Amino acid sequence: MRTLAVLIFCLVAALPHGVRAAESYQVGFCTLGSWSADKNLRLDVNVWYPSVRPPRDLSYPPWEFSAARGGKAVEGRFPLLLLSHDTAGTRFSYHDTASWLASRGFVVAAPTHARDNLDHMEDLLTWSQLQTRAQELSGVIDLLLADPETASSVDANRIGVLGFGAGGAAALLLGGALPDCTAWNSYCGMAGRNDLYCNPWARTRMDKLCQSLPLTKSLADPRVRAVAAVAPGFGMLFSRAAFRWFYPPLLLVAAQNDQNNPPALHARHIYKNMEKKPRWLYLPGADAAAFAAPCPEALAAELPELCRPMSDSLRGEQHQALDTALADFFLHYLGGDNPPQIPPPPDLTPPQPQPQPAPPPTIKARKKRG
Repeated sequence: MRTLAVLIFCLVAALPHGVRAAESYQVGFCTLGSWSADKNLRLDVNVWYPSVRPPRDLSYPPWEFSAARGGKAVEGRFPLLLLSHDTAGTRFSYHDTASWLASRGFVVAAPTHARDNLDHMEDLLTWSQLQTRAQELSGVIDLLLADPETASSVDANRIGVLGFGAGGAAALLLGGALPDCTAWNSYCGMAGRNDLYCNPWARTRMDKLCQSLPLTKSLADPRVRAVAAVAPGFGMLFSRAAFRWFYPPLLLVAAQNDQNNPPALHARHIYKNMEKKPRWLYLPGADAAAFAAPCPEALAAELPELCRPMSDSLRGEQHQALDTALADFFLHYLGGDNPPQIPPPPDLTPPQPQPQPAPPPTIKARKKRG
């Protein structure tokens, strides 16, 4: 426990003038859903928020947790945090972290990414996996600001994104990062053929993903004022040039034993390529599963490979370190009246070829007649 406390000492900074001190709130909970035919966008979203009502045990099989379902919200507007789960997750997978952040004065909205979740992985290792996630997260902002039950609790000027795994990569895109494939060709040589991205099936999909880059339109959402990426994936897509239009403050979290996204090749790679260095948290002994809520017994029996054994004490240490760092980071940047100002994304429209001027007419000399 002392080791983790030492590792995060650099993240606990004095709050700047105007930042509200963190209070402790009871936690409310509701679900929202929408379908946009014109955008082909489906959203199923869990929302945790500060409430005046005491929590009670709730059951959303196989998940169980405590919150005040539909509980009256505390008066006032609070920062909004979008929570993007890992590929093998859902909107319930990080409910304990979401509840903790709500108790510290945030509205936390967690969608299930429709084609990249525990039950549906059609988009795995495709450009659509990242693009659709970013679009869905922007759609969640629109949904909460339009819904009468949540709009009155959300401060539209104080919005952040928290992403795990692939969600961390999508959060970087939402903050303005522009991915490229300059490091992809050398990645598998360093990672080895057993790496998640490097078996023949995965390499084919990654090669196709690279055909969609570079982007002709940024996925940045200027409403996002702060970003936290926890054990982010797709690190090889983020070169130094990828961050030339990335403006929000960033917290990067690395898990020592993450087998899917080894920190040396992903989180550390991202850190090294950022000219303005982000906040950094390294958690020894942690893997990707350490950050999710403990698996319900039914899920652990069905998918034991996703619920790797971890002692309750170690998981508790990891969660305490992560939750403390997240609350400090987002409170620092979103807790006051002057959140970071984010400029609009760049215009990436390819220049149109200029028409070539017509050559001058050829003048033939006439022969004189004698």
